[in-house]
Amino acid sequence: MSNVDTLRHDLVGIVGELHTALREIGGDELPQAGIVNNARDRLRYIATLTEQSASQTLRAAEALSDSLHDQRARARSLQKVIRSPAARSFLVDLDAQHVDALGQVSEIIQAQAFQDLVGQVVNRLMLTVEKIETSLAHLLLEEDSDASRLAGPQVRAEQAVSQADVDTLFD
Repeated sequence: MSNVDTLRHDLVGIVGELHTALREIGGDELPQAGIVNNARDRLRYIATLTEQSASQTLRAAEALSDSLHDQRARARSLQKVIRSPAARSFLVDLDAQHVDALGQVSEIIQAQAFQDLVGQVVNRLMLTVEKIETSLAHLLLEEDSDASRLAGPQVRAEQAVSQADVDTLFD
């Protein structure tokens, strides 16, 4: 099998895998020319939604953390002035619950590091898709070139100059 045949076989396999992947994510009725653009747009959409979701989660977790810190400080100050043993016991328990809740909020914030990794991976995938698209376009343009045509500006067929006409000029 020649290099060109191997390349064509590999390209057919890549395109088939791309079609399968797009069908799986709901893109089975895409026009052929827009497959790569559509895949890249979907990746951008996923990255945008993931980033928005992470931002919302972080804002909510930070607000919750601030609220818990404030409540904990107020509970500690109340422990010093309240004389009721039951109320004092409640405030001690509340302080322990705030410590646990703040730990869970901290875990939520740390888990958002995953979004950063997802964003990086999606951005790398988009760069890879763009490189593949550029390479495929370059290959298609090279393969489309016809050695029998002259390079240069396009002219009407009746005004075209053949190589023989050019050769007679130099004779």
